[in-house]
Amino acid sequence: MRWLGRWGLRATGPVVLVFLLVRVVDYGELRDIVGELQLLWALAAVGMVQLIILFRSLRWIEIHEASGLPRAPLTYQLRLTYATVLATLVLPQILNPFSRFVLLLQDGYQASRAAVAAVLEKGLDFVAFVAFGLLGSIFLASTFGALVWWAVGAAVLMLVLIAGAYAARSYLVRIILALIPKLPGGGDSVDDDRLGALREIGSLNGRTLVRFLLWSLLIAFTQATTLYFLSRSVGVGLSYPFMVALWGVVALTMLLPLSVNGVGTREGIFVLAFSAADKSADAAVALGLLLLIVVAIGSSPGAIEWLRRFFFRTGGTAQPGVPETASAASPSATHPQGEQSW
Repeated sequence: MRWLGRWGLRATGPVVLVFLLVRVVDYGELRDIVGELQLLWALAAVGMVQLIILFRSLRWIEIHEASGLPRAPLTYQLRLTYATVLATLVLPQILNPFSRFVLLLQDGYQASRAAVAAVLEKGLDFVAFVAFGLLGSIFLASTFGALVWWAVGAAVLMLVLIAGAYAARSYLVRIILALIPKLPGGGDSVDDDRLGALREIGSLNGRTLVRFLLWSLLIAFTQATTLYFLSRSVGVGLSYPFMVALWGVVALTMLLPLSVNGVGTREGIFVLAFSAADKSADAAVALGLLLLIVVAIGSSPGAIEWLRRFFFRTGGTAQPGVPETASAASPSATHPQGEQSW
């Protein structure tokens, strides 16, 4: 029943999209917009998707080191990033059975350290989305006046929470370490692995955390630039700062369990923002749908990784019953270098 409720809540976004397609969109104008698509801007957006995937892969190299996972080459990280980005188009990230955590388990990495790495990645994305969302809300406050006080208050609260969490990180880790042995499931060895991973995360210095945050903000900034390129491709003459701020608001709503990968809620925000800026609602919906198409095209090499794993069984999947070890399945050891590129 709880599972049904979660999926029911996530149906809000698709319902909004259906409403827009049925009651708002003028299909004659939508056809004209698509027919006049500026291909060079659209191709530039596809190129930005490649940059996003590259930046995520480079960040994962550092996440491996921070969480105590064996180092993996960039080619391996790219393969997994393409596969996970493609999967998130149709499945919510938090419930995605094709997540990077699952792929790491298939490749023999320790479950405890892989889980810590996955949580670290989601935490970094959360901070970047919130930061971009708050800045975007403040920028758009002149267009949507009700946003300004909420955004300022939330920004102050966010800064206080981040500063407090960093200052008390050692204390928080000790609390987690005290609670883990009391949780059901897992033997002493699993707990030791998990404790070691948590200790490594808790001992990260400020310079490393700042570097992680910069990677995450760069990813969010590149996502916003992708949106701007697509807005130019459909002939929307809105400024670059406006589109970056608009992406910030979209990113903030993607943290809410109201949709699958922002489908529907994203288009609804575009329609509201475009209407306030005297732009066509049809162009707003076209922009949202085009963003999905561009991400699908840009991440399409990920399909090769899924084919390798589930049909040809060549993804380096760990064999059942093989116990995990601290050095298990470093991709450079389980895959010859020539097999890591597509």
